[in-house]
Amino acid sequence: GFVKKGHVVSVAVLEQHRGKGIGTMLVNESLKGVKMKQCGEMYLEVRCSNNDAVKLYDRLGFAILQRPKSYYRDGEDAFLMAIDFIS
Repeated sequence: GFVKKGHVVSVAVLEQHRGKGIGTMLVNESLKGVKMKQCGEMYLEVRCSNNDAVKLYDRLGFAILQRPKSYYRDGEDAFLMAIDFIS
């Protein structure tokens, strides 16, 4: 059947404010909103080289589903990550 999905388009925290939990707070607020809309899944794309973001999303329960090749204009691959609210 049809599953409503939320999509994270962009999350950014200025370098001088990283490590303060701001990114976690932003993503958690997004997760709350998606759950309130009764979506079954939330997904995002993140640069494979963005280790801090990948760790953040992993810590929040996102899993890597795919690695789209040359996803970004500069040729870098992405990780397609998602969190499932149904199972």
